[in-house]
Amino acid sequence: MFTVDTYTPTRVIFGAGRLEELASVELPGTKALICVTADGLMEKIGVQQRVLDLLAKNNVEAAIFSDITPNPNRETVMAAAALAEREGCDFFIGLGGGSSIDVAKATAIIAKNGGDLWDYAEVGSGGRKPVQVAAPIITIATTCGTGTETDQYCVITKEETAEKIDFTMDALFPTLSIIDPELMVSLPKNQTMFQGFDAFFHNAECYITNNNQNRLLDLFTIDGFTTVYQWLPKALENGSNLEARTNMAYGANILGGYAMAHCFVTTHHIIGQAMGGVFPKVPHGATLILIAKEFYRLWAPKFPEFFDAMGKLLGVEPDPAQPGTGFSRAVEQLMEVTGASDLKMSDFGIDPAEFQRIADNTVDVIGIDWDRYVMSKEEIVQLLEKSYR
Repeated sequence: MFTVDTYTPTRVIFGAGRLEELASVELPGTKALICVTADGLMEKIGVQQRVLDLLAKNNVEAAIFSDITPNPNRETVMAAAALAEREGCDFFIGLGGGSSIDVAKATAIIAKNGGDLWDYAEVGSGGRKPVQVAAPIITIATTCGTGTETDQYCVITKEETAEKIDFTMDALFPTLSIIDPELMVSLPKNQTMFQGFDAFFHNAECYITNNNQNRLLDLFTIDGFTTVYQWLPKALENGSNLEARTNMAYGANILGGYAMAHCFVTTHHIIGQAMGGVFPKVPHGATLILIAKEFYRLWAPKFPEFFDAMGKLLGVEPDPAQPGTGFSRAVEQLMEVTGASDLKMSDFGIDPAEFQRIADNTVDVIGIDWDRYVMSKEEIVQLLEKSYR
């Protein structure tokens, strides 16, 4: 028998050209803190000013926080919270990709609860204080990867302990998410690749952990990973292909977010997350790509029928001589056609001397004891060693 569990309270405005509706849609406050990355990209391509102009038409003021880097850290969140307090901001806008949105979400916790962000971290060195409320959050996506636009997660790093952890609470569901694929056509190719694989694995991993229990989740995840599998190569081939960008945004920002709102990813993602904590300059999607081949080769014989069925959904027929390899072969085909298979850990400065630390953080800090197959630290180190080039 199957079950159905669902809770997706975020209002979604999706479609090409729909950013303009920011000027007329009901907003949850009178002054926003807009979180953007330190590279100045949102300002350079004119999106930041467009958002300011549209908010002004809606009688909303705004302040800009622009000190956000990839894999944002606790110090950045606390700086954003201080600015929001000085400026009297009563809601938060994450403009850009996952880093900007995650900072907006984390800052919304501090705005309503005070203290230090790590007071509310539920694992590792966190204070484990409960959070029942956060300030309202709006997301305006210019990338398609994380799914944070429609889920209740944000991921922040405490650099002094290399803890990169999830803050997970219903209060972090955005009030409103505007997903306009027209904003994504200028996304650089490498970011399209990293975020595309992140979206693919979000959906595929939630399908794996769900194990056909929540029937509604199967609908989200299958549509999600098959859509990304089909359209990611096309988005990489031509970044201006609006049809490809629209399908990628649908598969990533809506279906990927819905998937994670209802289920967990696998240990694959947790290892990647721990790697990003130890090496914070490595893009999250890249960490997933770097270990994907060996991870799914290892897992293939654990659930052979399940993984062969996943492979068939992606057009790869089972091989009786290699039971369970259907999905891993599909992953490797996608990596080949996109050029992701050329990526090497050494290119990102990942030091094998830190593999044990990554394994320790995976198991002891973030935790994987809920997964369908619980890997040991030794297996994780071996996986990283096999993946290293």
